[in-house]
Amino acid sequence: MEKFINFKTTYFFSTMGRYLGHIITLIGIIGLFTKGIETVIFCVVGLGLSFTRFGVLIDKENNKLKEYTSVFWIKLGGWEPLNHYPYITVLEITEKQTMYSNSNVAHSNKNLVFRITLLNENHYSKIVLKQLKDKELAHKEAENIAKVINVEKVIYSPG
Repeated sequence: MEKFINFKTTYFFSTMGRYLGHIITLIGIIGLFTKGIETVIFCVVGLGLSFTRFGVLIDKENNKLKEYTSVFWIKLGGWEPLNHYPYITVLEITEKQTMYSNSNVAHSNKNLVFRITLLNENHYSKIVLKQLKDKELAHKEAENIAKVINVEKVIYSPG
């Protein structure tokens, strides 16, 4: 069994920012062959835009967790005791995105998502582990994670 459980939660940049990173990386690779080594900076910037992300790393052996930002696959963040978060729950969240066209017409998109979240004693401090679109799958996954890291699955009730 693995010592660490890695939950990659979200990317640092939006989808469009990551696409831009892919394009910049591609320009850098093409530039390496046509212009020379000085275009390697484009590759570095593009990779940074494309793959910088947030996550949570759980060390089961030492009973610790780390919220991290992964930059060039190096996980930056501090460790804290896992027993500060004795509960796990599934939160139902409505995400909304609004895009505007050149004529300033708004187009909104709403998505219902289910976030598997660690909670502290009073439920005020939360750490998102995973986000899913299916409610049943989210609850099953939360139960499995609860068994693995030895926490109690509860209903979110701050206070």
